[in-house]
Amino acid sequence: MEKEVVRADVPETGGPFNLCVKRGDLIFISGLPPFEEEYCARLRAARAEGRPVPPMPDTPFERQVEIVMDHMKRLVEAAGSDMDCLLKVIVWLKDQTQQEAFDRIYRRYFSSQEALPARTRMQAGRTPMDCALEVEAIGYVPSRP
Repeated sequence: MEKEVVRADVPETGGPFNLCVKRGDLIFISGLPPFEEEYCARLRAARAEGRPVPPMPDTPFERQVEIVMDHMKRLVEAAGSDMDCLLKVIVWLKDQTQQEAFDRIYRRYFSSQEALPARTRMQAGRTPMDCALEVEAIGYVPSRP
């Protein structure tokens, strides 16, 4: 059984990793920062040309959470699964005082309390490009009859 790289309409930074890989029925999603395609294009260009990376756009916290969770949902669905099949999520927040706002948005991506995955949330000392959060996950693809 080989590892499969899962592709979705999610911007890539050009870093030395894949956003999502699948092996068998397991899905592994790399830490997702709240980067949109326009910023990722500038980031990839800067890296390719050996220039300093551009600063992160000033995006409200709630929007950053939505970007990350939308990207995660796209990757999970591209792998043939859905958000309720996530088993473990790790969340790094730049500022723990944002936890209630994060949780309010996060819950919208799952069908019920029982569908929520196990989760670790911690305050990060430093996040990529000084963004507000990064989220990674492990999930599975359910058996289809």
